[in-house]
Amino acid sequence: MNVNFKKIISTIILTTFSLSNVALAQNTTEADQAAATKSVKDALPPVELQPGERDPGMAISPMKRGQRAPFTGILLSPSAAADVIVEFETFEEKLHIEVMRAMAEEQAACDKKLKDAEARSTADKEVLQANLDSKKKEVEAYRVELKNINDSQPNPYLWAGLGIAGGIAITLLSVFAVTQVTK
Repeated sequence: MNVNFKKIISTIILTTFSLSNVALAQNTTEADQAAATKSVKDALPPVELQPGERDPGMAISPMKRGQRAPFTGILLSPSAAADVIVEFETFEEKLHIEVMRAMAEEQAACDKKLKDAEARSTADKEVLQANLDSKKKEVEAYRVELKNINDSQPNPYLWAGLGIAGGIAITLLSVFAVTQVTK
């Protein structure tokens, strides 16, 4: 019974594999098939043919233990064949998921850079505003000090007037004294 079960599973997997290739062939163009075959061939290790051996192309040959292979190639167990099929069929979905993940990571990185730049800009603005306010206060303090100095200095017109009046008085006194002495 164990041998029959393995045969049934192998037959189901091989039939599924064959039908999936037929279904893919019906739904896709030749260019799509060539691209898919090329990507699958790129995923598999290279096969070196023996001298004089012909390439069998896309061949499926069920094998039994101890049987010699009918061509050079890669022998896949049913689970390995199923894995190759699953990888082939889910490649675009995995690619889409990976692209979306990469886009989300890049968007998050860009958002972080934007927030960091906004924070630096805000901090710089606050520092510059504080410096401007400080300079305005300093200018106002100098303006008040200059006003106080100007207010505390005597009026130059008053000193000029006093100087002229004093000079006239000394001159008149000198003239009066000289005229009194010479008389």
